[in-house]
Amino acid sequence: MDVISVLQPENHVERRRPMLRRPAFRAFPEEAVQEAVPTASMGALVREYPAALSAPVLFFVAVAVFFMLSPVLQYRVGLFRLGGLSLPSDAALDSAMRSLALPAATAAELSGDAARDLPLSIRSVTYSEYRVRKGDTVNSILARSGLKSISTLLSANGIDNARRIREGQNLRVPSMDGLIHSVSRGESLERIARRYSVPVTALLDANDLSSSSIAVGQKLFIPGATLSARELRKAMGELFLAPVQGRLTSPFGYRSDPFTGVRSFHTGIDLAAPTGTPVRSTLYGRVATTGYSNVYGNYVILTHDDGYQSLYAHLSSISVRRGQTVEQGVLIGRVGNTGYSTGSHLHFSVYKHGKMINPRTVLN
Repeated sequence: MDVISVLQPENHVERRRPMLRRPAFRAFPEEAVQEAVPTASMGALVREYPAALSAPVLFFVAVAVFFMLSPVLQYRVGLFRLGGLSLPSDAALDSAMRSLALPAATAAELSGDAARDLPLSIRSVTYSEYRVRKGDTVNSILARSGLKSISTLLSANGIDNARRIREGQNLRVPSMDGLIHSVSRGESLERIARRYSVPVTALLDANDLSSSSIAVGQKLFIPGATLSARELRKAMGELFLAPVQGRLTSPFGYRSDPFTGVRSFHTGIDLAAPTGTPVRSTLYGRVATTGYSNVYGNYVILTHDDGYQSLYAHLSSISVRRGQTVEQGVLIGRVGNTGYSTGSHLHFSVYKHGKMINPRTVLN
């Protein structure tokens, strides 16, 4: 029987293995290389190429493994890499965050004794300029300037409504808390000092005066002084003015219907006045709507800050239009007898976040 010799791959590789020990610069037969590589062990490769364990090679291998495994590490281990994020400025968000960090103070919280924080040593007042940025409020500017009293910024800049500062507006910021006082005829430095309960020396030092001689119209800085509670309420938009000078004929709450006598809820107050008497806006605001209804006759609704709305009804004429901005005390219409009415009067209602409130609780 003929014997068939089968060439085993292992034997074949063994015969070619000595060729792997030749210097790297020598040319290997292509057939030998193709057969040798599949069976070469890691140990043999390391012995043949010791540079494979060098520091640079190991470093690049480690980096490659890290990047290949990074998706797994992110979702299973929690190693997340955050790049630089650039978000657009949101004035509404900035304002909301400032409101959380610096809640808007009420006039009652801001009013106080004029000289309670007056330092023992007073230097001449100096002024710096601040340009209002997007989203700024008087409270945030006050905190940034290091001052304590909102009266200081209001007085130094003649601001009569703290909610109406605008972007780009330049404000004067004094170096200390206090008020600006304009000298009137007949006033003396001693009289002004008594009015604000501050020492005369404080006025001399703060205004860098060498004598107590002052002139009519001269501007003096009164250190430590604050606005009155009423002035602060007005500046903070908390002072509701009576829309008309009239006699209260029907209060807020339950009453007998003037036509049917049935007990019903009256949603505002009635102020009797002659037809044609001017009706003025109780607060700064915007005209939400105007119109006519069978109940209210000619009416105007204004929207104010802090969720307030005011209704003026039974008007004989309307002097504003929808969308118009009105200052406090501006003419919006005239008293009349239109709609469901028994005589010439103004029906006045106030709402807070859509809920009726008694107008007499907010009117000055």
